[in-house]
Amino acid sequence: MINFLLLLALVVTQVLGDIWLSRGMKLFGAVSSYSPAALTGLMGYLFTSPWIVLGVITLVVSMLIYLIALTRLDMSFILPIHAFSYVLNALMAALILKEQVSAARWWAAILITLGVLIVGWSKHWEAQNTKQKSTLDNANLPVNSPWLLLVPFSVALPKLWLGVLVLVLADCCADLSVARGIKQIGPFSMRSPRALIQWLQTIFVNPGVLFGVVSYTVSFLMFISLLSWADISLVRPATGLGYIINLCGAHFILKEHISIGRLVGIIMIGSGVCTISLFS
Repeated sequence: MINFLLLLALVVTQVLGDIWLSRGMKLFGAVSSYSPAALTGLMGYLFTSPWIVLGVITLVVSMLIYLIALTRLDMSFILPIHAFSYVLNALMAALILKEQVSAARWWAAILITLGVLIVGWSKHWEAQNTKQKSTLDNANLPVNSPWLLLVPFSVALPKLWLGVLVLVLADCCADLSVARGIKQIGPFSMRSPRALIQWLQTIFVNPGVLFGVVSYTVSFLMFISLLSWADISLVRPATGLGYIINLCGAHFILKEHISIGRLVGIIMIGSGVCTISLFS
């Protein structure tokens, strides 16, 4: 039950943070230059816009929830479940931001939802069959070949997809680095507020977490730029390419077991990303 509530809070805070940031950048307009003068103006706006500030605070809360979730669950499970935020993003973008969400984007959201459900069910199935885990581990499905099919094909949009690529790579570096650092630190304990403070202090002196914070900063600045160029209902699903890279990293770097169910789920999520890229 605690894991379910953590994942629910993670998804909701991520979606709300994205929506507030998107509203703030729609008021600002398109980022067209990265000159020192333009960056100064952008940074000034980011620190004074109530929507941006609200979005950043919400995403900081989401990050804290994510760190706690990493101490309880595998990253290869958390991230696909987190992809359900794409569906809520599309819904909230239509209701709050009044974005025109096309049929292709809704179809992509459905595919992503199915992928999330498959990943979640695979986790439940694994938990019910822990006695057979040693047998299953010897029959791991190779996790690198099908993912090549999930690369977005919309190279006709260089500005948007170049930004998505930078965002995805920065996000993946951050996710893997932070996850590795959290696994080194150990489980989260809520015995007392003092224990929480000590745990946070340990986190923010860990080299992996510090590198992840730098990478998240790069990712955030590129995400802000993308929101000024396109709708959140397009931008957020397009970044789902990172799930493919992250699952490779989870398997080869973090040594997490990637079951057949998780692989099928991530392919469904990737199919939703491809739908977004092909019809945008």
